[in-house]
Amino acid sequence: MSDPFSQAEVEAALAETRERVSSFFAGLSSQQFTQGNAETWSPAHHLHHLTISNQPVAYALSLPRDRLPARDAAQPSRSYADIRAFYREVLTTGVKASGRFLPDPQGTQAELITHYRGSIDLLDHDLTAYWNDVDLDAFTLAHPVLGPLSVREMLLFTLYHNAHHLAGVQNRTQMENA
Repeated sequence: MSDPFSQAEVEAALAETRERVSSFFAGLSSQQFTQGNAETWSPAHHLHHLTISNQPVAYALSLPRDRLPARDAAQPSRSYADIRAFYREVLTTGVKASGRFLPDPQGTQAELITHYRGSIDLLDHDLTAYWNDVDLDAFTLAHPVLGPLSVREMLLFTLYHNAHHLAGVQNRTQMENA
């Protein structure tokens, strides 16, 4: 995936992300999928975390514009690479998921994958149905750790967040299989 920016590129990246993440997690054995705990997350924990992280963004995209803080649209949104670098920098401070973003995976592997796919599908639907490229820069969403982001930046963060967790689980799985 190249660095998406436009609405069309974000929509394409969401579809690609849904398929990459779903395929990887579906390819794990049930033992691999559930191996872990609340301290050392299993792949199931990571997948559930992504699902419960994607859902509030989708919800926010469905809100009427008058419920969202306006932003100076003349101020450009940061790029995917800039958001990725910002998030990585914040991670070095030791910040971790907390509160409603802590996973508690319930259900089968197939059910968790279906819920994950649904969270991405809803995000894509709400982006396509309610937004245009200009408005992505005109409104702000609050990220619990990164602070206020333009809607575009939140979508770019969401894409990177999914890729970040996928890469972490892939690396851990490769190390365990080595």
